[in-house]
Amino acid sequence: MGKLASSPIPVKVAYSHPVPTFSGHGACDADEWINAIVNGPNGDGDFHKGDPATPFCVSNSTFCLSRESFHPRAAGTTGYATAVQNVLSAIGYKGS
Repeated sequence: MGKLASSPIPVKVAYSHPVPTFSGHGACDADEWINAIVNGPNGDGDFHKGDPATPFCVSNSTFCLSRESFHPRAAGTTGYATAVQNVLSAIGYKGS
């Protein structure tokens, strides 16, 4: 645990390393908590046919990476929350 050097008051800083929490739940595991490559579009925020070409979506192509690719699923957001909560408990954070 570290402290911010430029802070006018002491502030505890800790890193939450989520990799151990996600062990066995990666994008290519049977129980995925993180999406692998997802073909889009899947929603308003995704790339759509006719959008300007980008490295992720070639105009007039049938394949565009969804912005859901490599982002957590519902279980993944819970996994992240668990990893952060474990660190907060370890440093004695009780909430404000």
